[in-house]
Amino acid sequence: MLIAQNARGPLGPLVALIDSAIRLVSAVVLLVTFCAIFLPTLANAILRYSTSASISWSVEIVELTFPWFIMAGAALAAQHSQHIGVELLSSMLTGRLRLWLELVVQTIVILCCGAVVYVFLGFGIFEGGMQFAAGNVQFTSLGVPQSYSYLALLFGYGALGVTAVTTVIRLLAGAEIQHSSNSM
Repeated sequence: MLIAQNARGPLGPLVALIDSAIRLVSAVVLLVTFCAIFLPTLANAILRYSTSASISWSVEIVELTFPWFIMAGAALAAQHSQHIGVELLSSMLTGRLRLWLELVVQTIVILCCGAVVYVFLGFGIFEGGMQFAAGNVQFTSLGVPQSYSYLALLFGYGALGVTAVTTVIRLLAGAEIQHSSNSM
């Protein structure tokens, strides 16, 4: 699950290494952020109902780590082709047409993720990027800049964009992407 399958072609080992790294980092971020969200929330609930006291920083730690949790989950889901997608057209196509559709979709993902990262880093129309979004605001109890929450966007969209690039390389090398067979 954390080790990506080998890819075909001359870039195969590099693609597998990059995909495995994204999977491992995303899994670690998921584990750490889950604990950082769950444990203080549980402790705060127990304290609140048993002593009417509360942990002042517990809400802030959730606000800080929740974006990381979401973006790591999205990156890991994309690595396993389990992300949200509309597959009606894809399921109706076969062969070359399906390959071309997959390539178009992955190219759109690359362009969108690239645009988010580009703006986030402070280029383009929105000068200042992350600093513009978060300013110099800090979490009151933690004393941590709120911009650290926004770093999750850079991580997540970067990982999603790189995953789309490795998916394109896999598709061009002859791999077939297997999407979720679960239906509602």
